[in-house]
Amino acid sequence: MSRVRRVLTATAMATALTATVAGGTAAAAEIGTMGQGDKCTYKEQSMPLKVSHKGAGDKKYNNGVTEKYGRVLILSTGKWPDYSAARLSGKVRKADRVWVDISYDKGKNWQGCGGVSTDKKDKKFYSKWYRHSGDGVKGRVMRACARTTMGATDNGKRVTWCATVGDVKSKAGARWWSDN
Repeated sequence: MSRVRRVLTATAMATALTATVAGGTAAAAEIGTMGQGDKCTYKEQSMPLKVSHKGAGDKKYNNGVTEKYGRVLILSTGKWPDYSAARLSGKVRKADRVWVDISYDKGKNWQGCGGVSTDKKDKKFYSKWYRHSGDGVKGRVMRACARTTMGATDNGKRVTWCATVGDVKSKAGARWWSDN
């Protein structure tokens, strides 16, 4: 087995193990398919002038907010054209990372977009913004995701997780936002 293949296999196993510890086998299946925010075919954009977020003002979706590990994760949106970014705030730690995952096959595979890590503690920050309107939007789902560092009591363990609010429910129980 090549060195690259061993590293990729080890990374996949570590991701699944972290997900299993974080939330059981359903979470492992869910998290194991994450794009991690490094590869995206969409063109990066600057932050739009008008910013909101998916679920804003809707109690059914907890106002679009997922709170976990002392942090708040949302899928930010900008209007015309349609832009998206993940935003992390709250008890942010240095090296926390956010991105947006996109799937065209109901969550079986994810493409990560706009991954950004912060260099400061307690800083609200966004992933890269990208434009995702136009051809191919129909049937697409997306979610905001993060990889965060726990506190000293948890030996600085890193945990990967995604927002759990949205208008599309998955088999694993998590929810995502649709572009429809």
